[in-house]
Amino acid sequence: MKTIKFLIVLFGLFISASLVQAKCFSAKNISSVQDLPVAIKNARVSDYKILDNGPIIIYERSRPGDKLNLFKPIITHYFSVKGTDKVYLLTLDNLKKIYRSSPHFDVLDTRFKTDRDLLAYDGIHKQYSVNYYLSKVDAAQL
Repeated sequence: MKTIKFLIVLFGLFISASLVQAKCFSAKNISSVQDLPVAIKNARVSDYKILDNGPIIIYERSRPGDKLNLFKPIITHYFSVKGTDKVYLLTLDNLKKIYRSSPHFDVLDTRFKTDRDLLAYDGIHKQYSVNYYLSKVDAAQL
């Protein structure tokens, strides 16, 4: 009985998702709130460990784990753009949203493919690769 209910719900979700996707193709290109990254509310910088200080400041926050991850600490990475007090989750999508109308966007688009690539540390330059490449764009603009 549960299997039949599950299949009905799954089928309903499949149909509704395909209708939403079909409507997306006919929609006009309208800028919306989804185009802006969501800042972390009530973020206190003292709660975060600073990993790298460059064009973007990369933070790390560790919180206790639970049963699902065998009580290992959960580490989440955040960033803020230098000169602002807003803290964002460190994702490639958030960085692209912030730098969408600047030459930094091209660097982010060509050099980094996944969110994990943003956390690659460059041992030669002693900084994270994302900060290294963003600083090169800043230097080229001067």
